[in-house]
Amino acid sequence: MAIPYAIDFTDERLVDEWVAVPILEGRGAGRLRRKWAKKYAELHWRLHDGGRDKAQVKELARILEGISEQFPQKIPMQHLFAYLPGARTDPLPFFFYAVESEGPVGPLLDTLVQRNEPGAVRDPQIVDFATDNLGQGLRSIRHFVPKGSETPCVSVNYGWRVDSYGIDLSMRTVSDDIDWVSANVDAFDAFARSMKVVHPDEITVD
Repeated sequence: MAIPYAIDFTDERLVDEWVAVPILEGRGAGRLRRKWAKKYAELHWRLHDGGRDKAQVKELARILEGISEQFPQKIPMQHLFAYLPGARTDPLPFFFYAVESEGPVGPLLDTLVQRNEPGAVRDPQIVDFATDNLGQGLRSIRHFVPKGSETPCVSVNYGWRVDSYGIDLSMRTVSDDIDWVSANVDAFDAFARSMKVVHPDEITVD
């Protein structure tokens, strides 16, 4: 994509429950992933539990490292976040992908939220999801059975046309824990409403 972009937020409290997962490639990527995952797991555990259970911290670091390594190889994305609301909650990855805006916005948004994607067990639940920061959008909750599997899954899919950056932006997650995902859609919506698209140079790293 010709237009560089990054994801930032208007609500700083979100950093307690949402983590930007690095997408790393090339020489030394494995070492950097392990270092990041260990550091973040220890920080997250102290923040949400107040203690330090070595076995649990090690397990969380292993999961985060796996998300950082495996998902970018399987799913096209430019940014990766994980929803992690508690010390003993498995992270739920969210994938971001954008292309330069092209064509009528209506059909494009339908594609981003998978309105007509095959495999759905019923019609997706689709609502308007425009935000002050991102502009015109849709959000869908889609129940489906993946090809080659018998396990029902749910995906939550967002799509926006971000006129200020000339991009069409997709945010989505997929899980087979249907009840847990369904119970947390309000948290996903709050995250999406706080999101804004910025130039990468505007992101500061502590």
